[in-house]
Amino acid sequence: MSQETYFHDHWVTIEPERFAYYDALFQHPAAVLDRMLAPLGLTAGQVCLDLGCGPGHVAAAMARHVGPGGHVHGVDVNEPFLARAADVAAAAGVAGLCTFHHVTGEELPIVTGAVDRVVAKNVLEYVPDLGATLGEVARVLAPGGRLVAMDSDWGFVVVEPLAPEEVAELFRAAAPAFREPFIGRKLRAAFIDAGLADVQVTVVAATDTAGRTRGILENMINYGLTFGRLGPERATDLRTRLDAAMAAGTYLVVLPQFVVTGTKA
Repeated sequence: MSQETYFHDHWVTIEPERFAYYDALFQHPAAVLDRMLAPLGLTAGQVCLDLGCGPGHVAAAMARHVGPGGHVHGVDVNEPFLARAADVAAAAGVAGLCTFHHVTGEELPIVTGAVDRVVAKNVLEYVPDLGATLGEVARVLAPGGRLVAMDSDWGFVVVEPLAPEEVAELFRAAAPAFREPFIGRKLRAAFIDAGLADVQVTVVAATDTAGRTRGILENMINYGLTFGRLGPERATDLRTRLDAAMAAGTYLVVLPQFVVTGTKA
């Protein structure tokens, strides 16, 4: 993969270990999914879009909310994710309420003005052209429709036992894996530029002491190695210290999520 397009290409082709990790990571309990989807204001009969649906766990939860009179479209660049999403929907009993689409660019296979709600969870940091993607979302939204984006900002992460400058070092090393690693702080202006109204921003800080985020940090270390921005000895040092903190019970990661909402006028 080219380093210039890695941020996109590494989602088109996903190695089995990383696929399995993300599938497990997004399998939240129903109560957690309900809290996550609350800003959408889902009601029965709505048509929804899960932008970058991945393995489909969020889409299935949305389908449960909109019920038999509604429908959920999921789109993703990764075809195995879409196959997994179809299986997840079937297992949840909502297969008839979901349609999953493979996309290769910004254009969405959805009729103009056909969608009431769009969710984009941890996806806008990877899109090649944020303005074009948000323009497409605005196109498919019905008047009064709502977009909710939930995304990280890698400049606000706490990782113990690493010092702040080491956390910055790690994410600088991994930066080519993201189109915009500081997307969280940029979403409000991007929503406004896309013509969305009533743009609101909240920040939710997820705290992990059990090691659930260790796979994310491992991905960052591997990205740094792949891009030649992190040496093998440094990678071993970081891994050793993170694992030692987990063993000692002192591991702590705080990962803020920017939750940004906007409405189609």
